Amino acid sequence: MDNNLLYMILGVIATIIVGYWGIKYASRYKTRVCILYFENSCISLFKSVVKELDELEIKFKNETVNENLITYKGTFFNSGNTDIDKNLIHNPLKVILPKNYEWKKVKIIDNSKDVDIQIENNLNELIFSWEILKENEYFTFDSVIEYKPEPNSDENPTSSDSSITRELSRKIAFEQRITHLKSIEKERIPSKPKSLISQIIYTLWIFGFALLGLYFSAGQFVLPDYKTTYEVEIDSSLSYVTFENKGANQIQLIDSLGNDFIVADIKRVNNNMLTGNVKIEKENLNYGELIGGGIAAVIMLLLTIFLSIEYINDKRLYEQIKEIAEKYDFSEF
Repeated sequence: MDNNLLYMILGVIATIIVGYWGIKYASRYKTRVCILYFENSCISLFKSVVKELDELEIKFKNETVNENLITYKGTFFNSGNTDIDKNLIHNPLKVILPKNYEWKKVKIIDNSKDVDIQIENNLNELIFSWEILKENEYFTFDSVIEYKPEPNSDENPTSSDSSITRELSRKIAFEQRITHLKSIEKERIPSKPKSLISQIIYTLWIFGFALLGLYFSAGQFVLPDYKTTYEVEIDSSLSYVTFENKGANQIQLIDSLGNDFIVADIKRVNNNMLTGNVKIEKENLNYGELIGGGIAAVIMLLLTIFLSIEYINDKRLYEQIKEIAEKYDFSEF
């Protein structure tokens, strides 16, 4: 296959790739309304403490609690790239407990500066309202939940492998009507980004391909190739040509335009054709390498920038959530 055709095909493929990455990047970083929810802690007090100590008694509001009490903390984090104000909220955010669970007490224990959260407690659901929750702002609530199993009911989450806390964590649900917010991202904690050293090595590896593309494209102007040409006389006409072997005793003469000039016997060239004049000429531009290498270089440079920005954003988000979660010993970190 002709090299120029090959480079043109590679250029088309590279164009498709850069278009794909451009669309993917634009899609990811367009306006996104997202709320991330993660559970800080869920501890059954009655099961883990009272059950082991018969003499211990738990009272809530001066009443003895004979069922399971659970302390539950959760955090809502605006992980999108836009603010969520009251104009976007058509129905406020609700947190709904599974069957047989009931909120006993709830309060906000942590929040971003100037975030004002109102809570409404309707036994098995909480309603959170706010004026505005800006990008990367959050609030954390603490609560006491009571589990009340139905008498003589076969549904008992403490049976089999699940506990009342696992049942609560698994079945707690959310409702909302916030513009462009499809759902609450429950328990999707960002994974820890790769180390800085790994990111640098990965980025340099991709950047190396960008430099390789620049070498094949812009390198033709900065570091051009040169060729040695020889003057020959053919039919009383003088021309400068380059030589290429065509076998043990024949030479292909190629003119300055790269066209095959003539195939001659080596003895004829030595005895009758060479005039003895030699000069050095700059190689013609290889447009296949120029286009293919240029597009490849642009792709790799854009990819390097995209991945670097993505790493910085992921790292920042992880550190922000880690700082919030560590206040309450969230084990995922």
